[in-house]
Amino acid sequence: MQCHGAEKPKGELQLDDLIAKPFDPADSKRWQNILEMVDLGEMPPAEQPEPPGDERELFKSAVSKQLAAFNVGKNDWEKELPRYANRVDHGALFSGEHKGPAFTPARVWRISGDTYQRLMKDFELGFDFVVPLKQNETGFHDYARLDADEATIRTMKQNAKRVATALVKGQPNRPKKREDRGKIVEGYTGTKHKAIREFLDINGEPSRAELEAIMAYIYTYITKLEPTDKEIDSWVDEVLVPNIEASDREAGLEGTIVAILLSPEFLFRVEIGKGEELADGRRMLSSTELAFALSYTLHNHPVKTVLAEAKEGRLETREDVERVFRGLYDNPRLLRGSTAAGHKDNVWQSSKDHRRGTYSRPKLVQFFQQYFGYTKAPDIFKDDLRHGGKHNPNNLIKDADWTVLHVLAKDKNVLEELLTTDRFAMPEGKMSKHAKPTDKPRLEGYLESYNLTEAPTQNRGIALTATPEGQRAGMLTHPAWLVAHSQNFHTDPVRRGKWILGHLLGYDVPELPIAVQAQLPEEHDKTIRERFRVVKASECWRCHKKMNPLGEVFEAYDDFGRYRTHHFVGSDGNIVETEYETRKRFNRQEGTAPQPKIPVVTTGELFGTGDPELDGPVKHPVELMHKLAKSERVRQVFIRHVFRYFMGRNETLDDSPTLMAMDKAYVESEGSFKETLVALVTSDSFLYRK
Repeated sequence: MQCHGAEKPKGELQLDDLIAKPFDPADSKRWQNILEMVDLGEMPPAEQPEPPGDERELFKSAVSKQLAAFNVGKNDWEKELPRYANRVDHGALFSGEHKGPAFTPARVWRISGDTYQRLMKDFELGFDFVVPLKQNETGFHDYARLDADEATIRTMKQNAKRVATALVKGQPNRPKKREDRGKIVEGYTGTKHKAIREFLDINGEPSRAELEAIMAYIYTYITKLEPTDKEIDSWVDEVLVPNIEASDREAGLEGTIVAILLSPEFLFRVEIGKGEELADGRRMLSSTELAFALSYTLHNHPVKTVLAEAKEGRLETREDVERVFRGLYDNPRLLRGSTAAGHKDNVWQSSKDHRRGTYSRPKLVQFFQQYFGYTKAPDIFKDDLRHGGKHNPNNLIKDADWTVLHVLAKDKNVLEELLTTDRFAMPEGKMSKHAKPTDKPRLEGYLESYNLTEAPTQNRGIALTATPEGQRAGMLTHPAWLVAHSQNFHTDPVRRGKWILGHLLGYDVPELPIAVQAQLPEEHDKTIRERFRVVKASECWRCHKKMNPLGEVFEAYDDFGRYRTHHFVGSDGNIVETEYETRKRFNRQEGTAPQPKIPVVTTGELFGTGDPELDGPVKHPVELMHKLAKSERVRQVFIRHVFRYFMGRNETLDDSPTLMAMDKAYVESEGSFKETLVALVTSDSFLYRK
């Protein structure tokens, strides 16, 4: 009431009248605002006494129940989406006070877009198809709470029809002579599957045994599960036979394959806990469930060797899980599903050497892609005329991937290395002496992204290249990350600062209110930092004060990720966002070319981080990244993100023992990502359902 009473309520939010009457749905917007502020820790403000954690949780629960009673506010399932993951109190998670027991609710987990894509290629669909299940949800893409809309289902249906044709008929015939290329040739190459070919060649009506045999074959081939006799009978009687009777044997098989590809058995991972039940009601995952869970931890497909372990009874205990997972992690020859770093859906290689850009455990590099978010760089429009050459963000993404792979290969102090390294991976030959003259501007522009003038000189492969001293420190200073977290024509301190808040410090800020116009004034003679003065004199600063002082540190780089010390100013007094614009757009005559007149200000501040050793001013992005890399809180927040990605859900207080075990494993192994994952897959959170 001191802040939000009847007289001059702060933020124009008056609350005293809410106390004097019963809960009224007409006041629901104000109650939702209150709940959001308390949930984010925004209220009470930092200078006021904080209520005990249990009181805060009781208050949130009471308000949520009142809102739910009138069918307003967020549903429970919404709170389990990735964008709400930081809402659990960080201190409580790592306090040791919460003993569990840990478990994951029984669930049906939709396969990810990456898994769907890999399996479709395995099913002879080739590369030319639309990949559904690519959610735009903020955060990790592979989450148990993400669903599939109507457009996604339609796309999957079309893909399923094409897979069915490929499995039953083979690929369309193509002209054999070069001069006939492009002409349409009727017919197909024929199926590659002996069981399908023999079924199609049966004279007369297939027997019951033959129907059951082909049904078992295609079901197991697609789902990697062995059907029970009851399931076989159901599929034969309700799908296969009716499909054949409605058309013919070939079309009947195709229709059945489509049905399997759209069935829950294929599209979902069922984790209900079919193993031993404990006294507290938790059930361990069965051997088959564990085989799928372990496979999908590192790969985008079920791994045959792991499924065999389950079938043979060697995947029953926690010790079995650790043994199988370590073997899976250490297997360099398991390349089915390996993907070239920086791939664009259709680039696949078979090299076993990570230095050549290939990795046999794609889920690992996919975690870092989604965690850092640098693969969004192609989504940001960049005018080539401002680049000094042709801007190709995919090359930068490849370099970022290869940098991650080099760090993972050493597997020591993984987080610290990724936050502070000044050596980025670059392929040899970008500026080869054999390059064509027409390639020179493009290649020069590529090197300028790193402020380099010469290409790496290694003889072959992908090597780590030192960047100019004092300019770079870690993935947040990599051009791919800087481009992905920028605007089309200028930098974005808000987006960059918000990323640090959420991914390194474990805090969220409220979503932008619908009625707010988030637009900077059109002042072309002012820097971005100066133009953001508009948020300091308004209610906006309550959130911006947490983001801008972090993001503005990265003004040391332009919106292409190039290091700079000055803003260039044209003869008209307007700021040129990047000095490289002078090469293409401006008259180079004396007195008209933009000049480096305004020094870039790179100072910022860390405050309210929850780590007293972190709080304080910073002068430069390199200093900021080294400071963050040493923080215990930053390490623990990173552990939380690892948990979310590989578990496909948000952490809860019951998961506290798992998170603490993962953190301990990371520290005691000197920063090994592998040992961190071993602690996860052997935890109760991974093994038990309820």
